[in-house]
Amino acid sequence: MNDLRISIATGTDVGKVRSDNQDTALNADGIYMVCDGMGGGVGGRQASAMTVRMLRSLEPLPLRSRGSIQQALDKAQDEVAQLGKRLNGIAGTTVTGLVLPSPPDCDSFDDAACWYVVNVGDSRTYHLDFDEVGLTETTSICRITKDHSQRQEIIDSGIMTPEVANATIPRNVITQAVGAPEGIRPDFYAVDPSGRFIICSDGLYSEVGDERIATISRMNRTPRDAVDALIQAALDAGGADNVTVIVVDAVNSEQADQRHWNATKLDDGEDIGSIGDGTLRNLRAQS
Repeated sequence: MNDLRISIATGTDVGKVRSDNQDTALNADGIYMVCDGMGGGVGGRQASAMTVRMLRSLEPLPLRSRGSIQQALDKAQDEVAQLGKRLNGIAGTTVTGLVLPSPPDCDSFDDAACWYVVNVGDSRTYHLDFDEVGLTETTSICRITKDHSQRQEIIDSGIMTPEVANATIPRNVITQAVGAPEGIRPDFYAVDPSGRFIICSDGLYSEVGDERIATISRMNRTPRDAVDALIQAALDAGGADNVTVIVVDAVNSEQADQRHWNATKLDDGEDIGSIGDGTLRNLRAQS
């Protein structure tokens, strides 16, 4: 095992326009998630809280797999869908963030094991590399997750360029949400356990933008300072939505000299344990 140090900070703000905060964050023993509720004040707030409650059921597990995460999300899907019916409408929530394969203080914890990134909807998980002295002005930002939105689907199809799609298609028309009648197909990624992870609702990136998120993160060494500065930047830019941010720093001495941090999307039915070492080395070489 190698020496892995993890530090986390979480923050949320209702913003300057809305009266109700429908975001919910989870920071629980290796489970770091942001949920952005939708469907009206009470419905959105309850939807995000329900989903966090289901994800919290992973906390006592000594080993967490894709299957156990999917099971928690399926239970959340059922509960939130029933909530929507009781409210005579649609209640839903996004969900994104990190799940470690075991709790950091558990005997089964493996410092070198890949972590899960999970995503449904248009909240986002980003990554910034560390170098020998931490975050520097040359550190680039990587958006790990891909939005489940009409805009992103049009871009992926090649029908429109990103510039045209951004100008013509509303950003917040999403195609997946926990609780939606159509069900969910979460995206799962395997990521190296090193660097800075930024998990946020769209209230951050819609106001601040990816490169500004990177710049602010580079300027703030601790997760607490980074969270506070990112939320303040969203408020200074207008604060039109609730904004929630989690910053997770993973300082991994064994991987400090690696030039390539890797994130790879898992295929349907694929889990971290089924990815061979040779495949991971090849993916890292291509990153």
